[in-house]
Amino acid sequence: MPKTIVADASCLILLKKIDRLELLHQLFDNILITELVAKEFRNPLPKWIKITNPSITLQKGLINILDAGEASAIALATEQLDSLLIIDEAKGHVR
Repeated sequence: MPKTIVADASCLILLKKIDRLELLHQLFDNILITELVAKEFRNPLPKWIKITNPSITLQKGLINILDAGEASAIALATEQLDSLLIIDEAKGHVR
């Protein structure tokens, strides 16, 4: 199982709505989001969720086809070793 999770805002929002945000922390060692995802989430973050921003190159390329939060999350996930990306945007899924 990957040690790092990179999540987009929809994952956090849905878990918050059912009062189960801590499930991420119980299942995974390291949860990362970007500043853009944090802004979309619009709630205080627990201390165990860390904000890290990706290099801008890949994010700029993805912003033309995805929303900014998903683009930044995908870019960040590609820069992490042994990570799992959690997004809900169909355009962002690899088939």
